[in-house]
Amino acid sequence: MRVRSLLFLLCLVWAGSVLAQDEPPVPRVGNPHGPMELDCKLCHAGASWELSSASSFDHDSTGFPLEGMHQHALCRDCHQEPVFAHIGTQCADCHTDTHRGRLGPSCSDCHTPKSWVDQPRMREEHNATALPLVGAHERVDCDACHSGAVTGDYVGTPTDCYACHADVYAATEDPDHTLAGFSTDCERCHGVFSSTWGSGDFIHALNFPLTGAHRLAECVACHADGFAGTPTACVACHQSEYDTTVDPDHIAANFPVDCQMCHTTTAWLPGTYDHNATAFPLTGAHRPLACLDCHATGYVGTPTDCFACHQADYDNTVDPDHGVSMFPTDCRTCHNTTAWEPADYDHNLTGFPLTGAHAPLDCLSCHDTGYVGTPSDCFACHQSEYDNTIDPNHLASNFPVSCEECHTTSAWEPSTWDHDILFPIDSGKHQGEWDSCVDCHVVQTDYSVFECIFCHEHNNQTDVDNDHSEERDYTYTSIGCFDCHPRGDN
Repeated sequence: MRVRSLLFLLCLVWAGSVLAQDEPPVPRVGNPHGPMELDCKLCHAGASWELSSASSFDHDSTGFPLEGMHQHALCRDCHQEPVFAHIGTQCADCHTDTHRGRLGPSCSDCHTPKSWVDQPRMREEHNATALPLVGAHERVDCDACHSGAVTGDYVGTPTDCYACHADVYAATEDPDHTLAGFSTDCERCHGVFSSTWGSGDFIHALNFPLTGAHRLAECVACHADGFAGTPTACVACHQSEYDTTVDPDHIAANFPVDCQMCHTTTAWLPGTYDHNATAFPLTGAHRPLACLDCHATGYVGTPTDCFACHQADYDNTVDPDHGVSMFPTDCRTCHNTTAWEPADYDHNLTGFPLTGAHAPLDCLSCHDTGYVGTPSDCFACHQSEYDNTIDPNHLASNFPVSCEECHTTSAWEPSTWDHDILFPIDSGKHQGEWDSCVDCHVVQTDYSVFECIFCHEHNNQTDVDNDHSEERDYTYTSIGCFDCHPRGDN
């Protein structure tokens, strides 16, 4: 009993010392009962003075249930004075307002007893603003962006990256953003979804897709003068390659400066110009040629006709001599790109196909005076044969000059003269009645002379005359016989 009285006196002394302190006690709002009644048995049981699990005090009965982190708080964390009845229940009564009243008195808008920091509810509501918390922003504390040093408030906080990351921009050396004149639009290179700030993911494809060797290039390789107005033409970066290339010499050859006509981003060499996409595809012997073989004077207005490049070949050819023979300058008439020789002029496409003995002839055999207006009739080439033939004598016999009536291109002899066309000797009454041409053509040098009377038996001219006495214009001559008997019949 004496011990309890002693403890009671000590409590009174302690309470008096607290009331005597300089700082006023926490106001006891609505506390009609005054100081706590010191009935220790409300919280303490048995001989143990310390708060134990055997405590029978029900905090839920106060109207302020202990939830979440509150369950782990000590009594004195909230009840710093021996006043247990009707102390303040607002969060700010215990928790210092780090926001300095800028967000209002209701901490529960962002915080719950479960966890004071990084509340899912707060994050979820932030995603409904103009700046959703994604990527690395998910782990950032509120004051990192909403500190007084930046805005002094949560209203009107800027949403552009540079407002928070200006120090990172200034401190970055690889590459040096300030020196390189990088844009302060951080999102161009740093996506908010990146896990780290350093993994720049600038979407270069929006303006100039980085392909091939460009992907490995450092930014300053193209952006040495900054990032605004950087040209996209190849020669802007590759002028030195253009100027120093000697195989072929781009400057001397007056190559166009549109590099992508011949090169790709995969590799500067070899050139990949597709000549087949032009009006002059490279075929045959043209494919391995060096560009300057045809483009010695440049690449603009290069002629596509063969003669422009092959005039020297035309002039120097002597078998046959193209110049003397007045060959046409359209080389494709006789040559192709596979090989300049042999010529492959297709004479069958003309009005005079080469057949028989004509096929192996040399061109000059018929085109000795040129290739324009060459006659296609046989006599033009074979007049000498006509004039010199004596068996039979064509000239003396007044043979027609249409050689094809008696001859073919297979061979000049034997002739294929069809005698039945003028006078049947292979049919009718004369069939089998002759042995050779001289039976009728008694003058071998002149086939226009023929004899009928020598073969036909007549007693004498008197008898024949009498038999034809009534025939007008009758004469006792072979010509007379033929005039009346042109087919050899009666």
